[in-house]
Amino acid sequence: MRVVFLTDGTPRSIKIGGKASIVFKKTIPKYLSLKGKITTLAIFALKEIGKNQASPAELAKIKAVLSHETKENIRHDAAIAPEWIAEIILKLTENE
Repeated sequence: MRVVFLTDGTPRSIKIGGKASIVFKKTIPKYLSLKGKITTLAIFALKEIGKNQASPAELAKIKAVLSHETKENIRHDAAIAPEWIAEIILKLTENE
């Protein structure tokens, strides 16, 4: 098991037992101000997948999980996300 926490501090990895670890991954402070748990996951998933790399199936899955997020959180977090990610998130959640 690998648990990842975002931090504006020093990145590090702590091993626990044989296979478990806790990773503190450095990020910029604005990403620590994201409100929605679901939009935060969607933003970082899209960042990991890469610009113009998300498959239709991946976008459908992201759209499905974003339906459980509040409109307020989606708008707030889209304003913080990179422009290309904000466009995807807002397009997936329009008409909902």
